[in-house]
Amino acid sequence: MKRLFFVLPMLVVSIMMLAEPKPLRVVVLGDDPMMANNEAEGGVGYAAFLQPLFDAAVTVDVQVSESLLPTDPAALLEPARKGDIALICKMPVAEEAEEKTKSDVYLDQLLAIQQAAKKKGVKVVWMTPVAPRYFTAEGEQIHRRGIYPDVVRKLCKRDVLPIIDVEQLTFDWLTGLGQEGSAAAYLPVQPAIPEAADKAAREGNLLTEHGAKQVAMLLGDALYKDKKHLLNKRVRPSEDAPVSAPTTPAPAEEKPAEELVVSE
Repeated sequence: MKRLFFVLPMLVVSIMMLAEPKPLRVVVLGDDPMMANNEAEGGVGYAAFLQPLFDAAVTVDVQVSESLLPTDPAALLEPARKGDIALICKMPVAEEAEEKTKSDVYLDQLLAIQQAAKKKGVKVVWMTPVAPRYFTAEGEQIHRRGIYPDVVRKLCKRDVLPIIDVEQLTFDWLTGLGQEGSAAAYLPVQPAIPEAADKAAREGNLLTEHGAKQVAMLLGDALYKDKKHLLNKRVRPSEDAPVSAPTTPAPAEEKPAEELVVSE
């Protein structure tokens, strides 16, 4: 009986320790202008609102930079430590090398980061940039897909890597809100010349505080809905997030590596 009284408290403590979430550090890395605050123009970065998405044992460390040097892509991971999860959005493309397109250069950079992360014991979750707010005069939302997001998508699909397609999430969200409904989410652009006023009034590349919070909720809702994602079990449900969408790519099909090259 004495032995039972001794074992039971230890068993209860062990169960409680197992029930508590393990500490996890999520490092946010990138240079998307909508990730970080822009003090000069008053833009608000959505990365500032990522911490509340996760449970109390998760620490979000935002290391967003306005400009990242492409000379050593693996150096981007310097702030990350073994056991961290790194959310990475956008790397600047280097000058086109001989017989290499910008797509090739981007791919080389992504692979270098992925390899460095494996050696360092850091798990990488790739992210695409937020879609800019751009409507035609008729009110149609234009999706200006860039080279970088396409390369990221194809790489993650081929190698079955975790990805949060923020560009697609925010494009769908903007399309649903329409030109008038999305106006509060983006800062208005001041036209450089009067002739550009019609276009500039419909284009935005910086978020307001309201928009930044909405983008963060989109991201959190996508993670919560995707049961296969690395961060799924650590994210809190967001009942009022505007959009729900899966983010982990489907199993890769066997395709030749050449298909990763995206023509400009």
